[in-house]
Amino acid sequence: MHPAHPIPCPGFCDPVASWTHLLAAGAAFLMAPWLLRAVRGGRARAGLGVFLFGAVTLFALSGTYHLIDRGTVARDVLQRLDHAAIWTMIAGTITAIHVIAFRGFWRWGMTALVWTLAITGLVLKTVFFESIPFALGLGLYLLLGWMGMVAFARLRRLHGRALARPVLQGGLVYTAGALVELAAWPTPVAGVIGPHELFHVAVIGGAALHARGIVALARALPPEPARVGSGPEDGPGDLSSPFGSRAGEAVLA
Repeated sequence: MHPAHPIPCPGFCDPVASWTHLLAAGAAFLMAPWLLRAVRGGRARAGLGVFLFGAVTLFALSGTYHLIDRGTVARDVLQRLDHAAIWTMIAGTITAIHVIAFRGFWRWGMTALVWTLAITGLVLKTVFFESIPFALGLGLYLLLGWMGMVAFARLRRLHGRALARPVLQGGLVYTAGALVELAAWPTPVAGVIGPHELFHVAVIGGAALHARGIVALARALPPEPARVGSGPEDGPGDLSSPFGSRAGEAVLA
């Protein structure tokens, strides 16, 4: 079930839905270099990089999809890409946590499992896009996302409640947004802000909480011993930015 369509404006079919995610894509893209410099160790940066790539891709595709007129081939194609990016965003988030915080099976085994499920879901959802009910598709996203509870439980046991908390908080915000989308309620401003726009805001909030948590986790845990020949990139993270060091610190505050 989908709510009534919002009132379009020149250049944007779904204005608020498009604006929110295009702005989020731009913000994530601009902040990515400083967030990556804020963490230590190649593996931590790789995990964070996977998350950031998934976030920028999802927000960019979603924002672009929502600006295109309905009934066009371009919108249909971008809708499928948008939905596919949800799978990679979820898998990228879980990957970052497991790569940074765990070792052995809990790092590579769980990462392989999550990506296997994500790719399977992505292919099935894309191939049977018109056949899969809206509620079922949303439920499958949540099911994969809540695999993050495994990471939350292990994080809490190994590294403490404070480092684990953002994982749970982000998941709850995502879930709240999905329930609003599923219920097609509320509609704060008819024709402007409806359940889907609220869902978009929830996705941004969940991603921001997870970004903060992943960076905090990477900075709190010591980097793994550097291999012979590793460069200076494994040194302490640098929070400097064109806005001054305080701006970088504020992201993690």
